[in-house]
Amino acid sequence: MLYKFINLNLLLVVIFSFVFQATIAQQTDSSAIISYAEKMQIKLKVDSHIENYYVSDGGDGTDFNLALNNDLRLTFLLDYKILSISYSFTPDFLPGNHGDEEKGESSYSDLSFRLFPGQFAQEFIYQRMKGFYVANSDDFLEGLPNDTYYILFPDLKRTFYGGSTAYILNPDFSLENLVYQREWQRYSTGSFVPRLKYGYTEFTNDFGDFEGKEKDYDLSLDLNYYYNWVVAKKFNVSPYAYSGLGMQIENYKQQGENINEKEVNTYFTKEYGGGLQIGFNTDTFLMGTRVSYNSFHYKNSNETKIRDDSWYGLFFIGYRLDPPQKLKEIVDKF
Repeated sequence: MLYKFINLNLLLVVIFSFVFQATIAQQTDSSAIISYAEKMQIKLKVDSHIENYYVSDGGDGTDFNLALNNDLRLTFLLDYKILSISYSFTPDFLPGNHGDEEKGESSYSDLSFRLFPGQFAQEFIYQRMKGFYVANSDDFLEGLPNDTYYILFPDLKRTFYGGSTAYILNPDFSLENLVYQREWQRYSTGSFVPRLKYGYTEFTNDFGDFEGKEKDYDLSLDLNYYYNWVVAKKFNVSPYAYSGLGMQIENYKQQGENINEKEVNTYFTKEYGGGLQIGFNTDTFLMGTRVSYNSFHYKNSNETKIRDDSWYGLFFIGYRLDPPQKLKEIVDKF
């Protein structure tokens, strides 16, 4: 659970303690944003990405809850000017990434690229998850062997390719400050950020007698609002919230020795979420923590409700330094 990694109550206490001091941090004698574009930034993140898929047929009200057997993820990041590269994985040596005998073995990795041309923010994402278990197996274990703790789907795999294009309406607001720490906001301000999201998701699973494959094509538009409270010269508190609507085209196929079925459907989707970040910054050293929640859901043609809930807790620490000359020469060409 998220409390293993980050104490949300502590975050809220910090916010309420400092929110009334926000106006003290107003700066009027210099530029709104400090840029660290000429510095290379190296960061290490430890985060808890808890992803749950809920399937409900509207019958007895019991949701089928699919989850990964990974609690903590390690991410290395490199940022320099328009370049931002990250790689994430879930190593066994981190606490919480165990219990394979009961919950099965899970794996999670992702790779992302981000660009910030002007007031635009562009992101490309690749994710891969494999090995799910039913978190609420107690609701479905009647008739199964006594030594069965969880229903396992070790071959169930989710692969995602996608991205987003966003526009920051307030030019004096730094989204990079909050999300990537490549800038620092000097005074309190906020901005609406409309965002277009697009993605392709593929689910595959081997059921023994047949294989199932689902291909989802998603397109959505959401509206974000970010606010940055600069409560001290080197310290900020930043909440955000968003909501959006979209469309999903689902292509599902079952193929085996005695089965060959295909179904195509189109659904309207809804999503919403929010989060909170606390950050500390100097010209060379940075650190912070973040917690966020995202929910994506729709109802299919069989009136089955599908919901993807994702909790995210994060601690990061980083250092800024001058880039190697070779890297500087390559990036400066763009």
